[in-house]
Amino acid sequence: MVCWGQALIRNLPLFIGLRYFSSGGRNSKLVSFISLLALSGLSLGVGLLILVLSVMNGFDREMREHILSVVPHVQITNSNTIADWQSQRQLISTIPSVVEVTPFNQVEGIVFSNNNTRPLQILGLDRNILPKGLKTVLKEANLSMPADGELLLAQPLIDSLNLVLGQSVNIILPSDANRRAKIVSLMLTGIFSTRTEVDQMLGIVSLKQAALMTGNRDEIYGFRVQLDDLFQSRAMAHRILSQLPIGFTSVDWTQSHGNLYQAIQLSRNMVSLLVFLIVGIAAFNIISMLMMMVLNKRKDIAILQTMGASKKQVLNIFLAQGLLIALVGISIGVIMGVISCYWAANLVLAVESFMGTQLLDTSVYPIDYVPVDLRWHDVLFVSLSALFLSLLATVYPAVKASNTIPAEALRYKS
Repeated sequence: MVCWGQALIRNLPLFIGLRYFSSGGRNSKLVSFISLLALSGLSLGVGLLILVLSVMNGFDREMREHILSVVPHVQITNSNTIADWQSQRQLISTIPSVVEVTPFNQVEGIVFSNNNTRPLQILGLDRNILPKGLKTVLKEANLSMPADGELLLAQPLIDSLNLVLGQSVNIILPSDANRRAKIVSLMLTGIFSTRTEVDQMLGIVSLKQAALMTGNRDEIYGFRVQLDDLFQSRAMAHRILSQLPIGFTSVDWTQSHGNLYQAIQLSRNMVSLLVFLIVGIAAFNIISMLMMMVLNKRKDIAILQTMGASKKQVLNIFLAQGLLIALVGISIGVIMGVISCYWAANLVLAVESFMGTQLLDTSVYPIDYVPVDLRWHDVLFVSLSALFLSLLATVYPAVKASNTIPAEALRYKS
């Protein structure tokens, strides 16, 4: 019996804190409402922050693994066309960190059909030396490299120009220092989609066909180089140029898509900060709730003190209550956030189907789908941060409760 009594006294703060938490101010509708508000706000804030971080992580991952698998990490070109490109390709391939070297030709033009025009970037590739990223795209579309005189176009171009397979597509090639403006007709034999912004103006032809369009035969425009570490692209570009003869120049992905990557990182940080402030506001709602609870329970606190409860025990009662609110709110928020991550893409598709429109368009956004990359260390960080803020918000009301003077609290007790 003595041991049971000692255990009861020792766990008294937790027992009363749990009772206060479950009752939620049964005698006060205002306290119950504020308690529900604090709990809901904390849950919603934690869930939203997990979802936002996962979506922004997804954009970051897709930028590195998807968009930059289609876009070259480093593009090497020459002021003139490259004749002996096989030996130059072999030389670049021997440089450490280089994992892929693809010869290519490139032609800028305008495609027109049904009184509509679109700018077009025609990429000429060798069917035997395809970049891995584009090979995957063509494989997913069940396509192979086009023969001479054939053309593959991205889906957005097909849609905007109302083209159909087997149709002859007219392309205007503007004049430059080496050629006069002319019109070339190619047979449309395939439709692909990278689901990135590249789709807005990309067409693919054979390496020889692109060379003929530029007035060359066995020469190429340059090389598309992929690296094992894309963040070393600037240094590797200089290293590659140092191994090549004079006349070569380079453009790396940080120059062509660096602003997009920085925008994704900035958006991630700013949105995360804003949602984190929501979590902070929700956590500090606990101050209001506990202060209302302290005022509502002043006489109960005074009675506990007259029965022998110490200031430390009273302090721990409200710390325990705040901890329970934080744990329950954060747990519900984590469950909501994780479930939202798994259903986010399907939800967007359902909304697009219901509205009959596309929320993400590659003419505006870098990709046309919602990527989600749930990282458990982010979930842990959000949970611990919310718990810390909640406990910090609990301290002042708990101290205020422990400083209650029994005589004053019971003076007007009826």
